[in-house]
Amino acid sequence: MWKWIGIAIIVIILLVLAVLFSRIRWKLDIAKHDSDDRAHLEIRFLYGLIKINYDIPAILIANLQKGLLYRLDRNKNIHKTDASVDSGNINAEKIKHFIHDVRVLLKGTKALSRWLRHTLAHVTMTKMEWSTNISLADAAYTATSTGILWGLKTTLIGFASSFVHMNCTPKLFVVPYWANRLRFTTTLTCEGNVSLGYLFFSMFILAYRIWRVPGGPEAWKRVLSKKSIRHEG
Repeated sequence: MWKWIGIAIIVIILLVLAVLFSRIRWKLDIAKHDSDDRAHLEIRFLYGLIKINYDIPAILIANLQKGLLYRLDRNKNIHKTDASVDSGNINAEKIKHFIHDVRVLLKGTKALSRWLRHTLAHVTMTKMEWSTNISLADAAYTATSTGILWGLKTTLIGFASSFVHMNCTPKLFVVPYWANRLRFTTTLTCEGNVSLGYLFFSMFILAYRIWRVPGGPEAWKRVLSKKSIRHEG
């Protein structure tokens, strides 16, 4: 009897270690072709046994009064609702609420920014390809915008590499369209992974930092409950 109990304990330990040493792998695809937008996130973990797909809302620029409009097809998402399509706008008021919520979380967590930097440092980027084609209907403007985009891309990639581990050489392309009309297309593909065991450890550290601050758990509960109400509304 004790022999089988020992074998069962060993099997359980091996399974737990296999889970902790596995990695969460994700792939992000963003594509914009003129007015056609698409953004998709795929997450795989437990050696590919579990796969999650999420369609990110498409962002459309409206005007200063309406802000940014978004449209989201929920059919393939994790949080499914009765409505297959969700839409709304991101205006100055919502941005103000978001900044306020971030400040509340920073105040309700001990060294939240330091925790975030340490967590991101364990994220490994394995693939990054970013291609953009642009035309401003004028050769001189198009050439200038091409140079600006190159500078912007390299700056953003350099900024990102200071937070995550780049295990790949980013492939960046900026191609001008010599056309007599406005045109903008861009595609971005990113792949990366993070240790599931470290992610569990990181969540434990985050919970510890929240509990160390008086009123920290209540602050997180208030912010998360507000987001849940907005999502349902």
